[in-house]
Amino acid sequence: MTTLNTIISELSTGDLILFHGFGIESEIIEFVDDSPYSHVAMVMKIPELSDKPLLWSSDEITTLNDFLNSGLHAGVHLMDLRSVLDLTASRTNKKNQHYTYSWRKLNYNKNESFMKTLETFMRSVDGRAFPTLEGMAEHYAEGKLGKRANQKTFFCSQLATNTYIHVGIFPNSLIDNSVAPGDFGDNHSSKLPWQNNASLAKEVHFTHTV
Repeated sequence: MTTLNTIISELSTGDLILFHGFGIESEIIEFVDDSPYSHVAMVMKIPELSDKPLLWSSDEITTLNDFLNSGLHAGVHLMDLRSVLDLTASRTNKKNQHYTYSWRKLNYNKNESFMKTLETFMRSVDGRAFPTLEGMAEHYAEGKLGKRANQKTFFCSQLATNTYIHVGIFPNSLIDNSVAPGDFGDNHSSKLPWQNNASLAKEVHFTHTV
């Protein structure tokens, strides 16, 4: 298994980072989804904001700066990628196990129009709240029944899905709250409605230590 330091220079905008964590919430998500992943976030490389890779995510982190509004808040935010992984990698469970991660490279034409559309969407939803566990479960269940959530809140895979919809990777007909983190893994992502020749490369599993 490789490390973050080995792959970080290869990361590019739109790539996905999948997280295998622990704790009750993570275990519930992974059990319901029949997947090793409980969280997904998206890589962003935006030179005018930072010379380092950033991470577009919806989560409960409140201690890292949001590069879009310079705030400290949970929910939807754009954070320094390495800082997020430093934070999660510092956590261990009772078995002294650490978080593990997978990288999936996005194959897509990321031209100037793509970047403008992407940044416009990001600024429009930045700062929206992360749902409670109960709210997330309700919205996900509604999505599976074909009902769209109100998007006052975003859970992690809902944000990633909605981002891909706005840049043309997924069709507008896809219900964003019907997609779970594990749906972006190797075993499930072929079932997603990719379009415009978009695809994800195979998972690259990696670790990170602080």
